[in-house]
Amino acid sequence: MTRLVDNLSQVLTAASINVSNSIENWFPYIDEAQETFIKPVLGNVLYDQLQDLMALDPVPPDDGTTAENLAELLSMIRKPLALYALWLGADEFGVSISSQGIQVIETPTHKTAPQYRVQNLKENWIRRANTSLDLVLKFLDEHKVDYPGFDPQDADLFIRGTLEFNSEVDIRESRRVFVSLKPIIRSVEKKYIRPTLSAELFDELKNAWKSDEVLTTAQLVLLDMIRPALAHLTMARALLEISIDILDWGIFDTAGNTFANVSSKQASNKDRISIMAEANQRDGESELKALQLYLDETASEDVYPAYFHSTRYAGKVIAETRNEFINKSNNSFFLA
Repeated sequence: MTRLVDNLSQVLTAASINVSNSIENWFPYIDEAQETFIKPVLGNVLYDQLQDLMALDPVPPDDGTTAENLAELLSMIRKPLALYALWLGADEFGVSISSQGIQVIETPTHKTAPQYRVQNLKENWIRRANTSLDLVLKFLDEHKVDYPGFDPQDADLFIRGTLEFNSEVDIRESRRVFVSLKPIIRSVEKKYIRPTLSAELFDELKNAWKSDEVLTTAQLVLLDMIRPALAHLTMARALLEISIDILDWGIFDTAGNTFANVSSKQASNKDRISIMAEANQRDGESELKALQLYLDETASEDVYPAYFHSTRYAGKVIAETRNEFINKSNNSFFLA
């Protein structure tokens, strides 16, 4: 595997570290960061093109991507890659593992940093890495024509990126939060959105969305109505699940740090979480009702014919009386 960061100066452009570092010591973490964080979001084709660019005798891509464009992307991708590598390696540096056991390395002039400082530094590195990677993805979305090999991760989801989700529900533009929400987004699409649209219309819209073909005006209107409901229903579930760790020895609340000086936020109390979850559920159900009403009032032989001919179609006359979306204190969303 060719490393996209291969000298210390490239790391120094992302973070301030001691120049006495040897880049070779960081190679295992750079390799892991590339495979874990960078390759999945770029897709195999574009990732391989960047690796080819690093070769001594690079071969130009056969899809029209220019070396200049790849060089620009490479310079952007190195920052999050270096920060991810620092985050991965921080806990192991300064530790000696030998037949005598595990020891901490100290010198008369260099003392091991307190654990809370290490934790603060790691938190800063991972935050900056995720923000930088989001900026790379935003750049690629805005320059798709220049990078035909770009294959977005989870391209089949109706909400594909952090900024798209954040435009509906404020998650502080956190990529880490969005990544943790992806399984729930996929589940909500299957359990809520697909039954609402009908299987036929859902599959038709999904196929058009995944193909990256130009969507019709009717499809774009539908997506604009789906996304708010999808985001709110996702958050309603996530608020109750995202702070839970399911491990092989039990189920636990996500562990917090035990260091008084670590910069951190206290977990919200359960009552506030429940209130937020219920509010998101109500918003999502209300938006689903509006979506269903719109389809019942709009669908015809020419507009959304897949829905018009499905068993979900109720027609304009009884559209308002459908009771699947009525919010009650003792009733959650249900589709017959």
